[in-house]
Amino acid sequence: MPASSSSRSSTGSIALSPAAAPVLLGLNSSALYIGVALGGGFGGLAQEWFGLAPAKLGPVAASVTVLTLLWHLGTTRRPVAPVPVTPAPTWAGPEKSKA
Repeated sequence: MPASSSSRSSTGSIALSPAAAPVLLGLNSSALYIGVALGGGFGGLAQEWFGLAPAKLGPVAASVTVLTLLWHLGTTRRPVAPVPVTPAPTWAGPEKSKA
């Protein structure tokens, strides 16, 4: 795994709450390790259940990635653009002439 992706997500986590940086870095590392372990486990199950050769796992991994991306895009909330608020006109009253 490239170090750049790990440090990018770590930097974003630390920016959210600098005081909790050690806990956030630990949780981030744990999530990465769980993801790697699950990927290996699912790859092993695909080989065993479907009789796939290791060279044939690429399309299976790609399809899981596409399904995950579609699920993420379908379930993630998108920020709503704020509605511009126009200030209410103020009425200063009738002007008094000095004439």
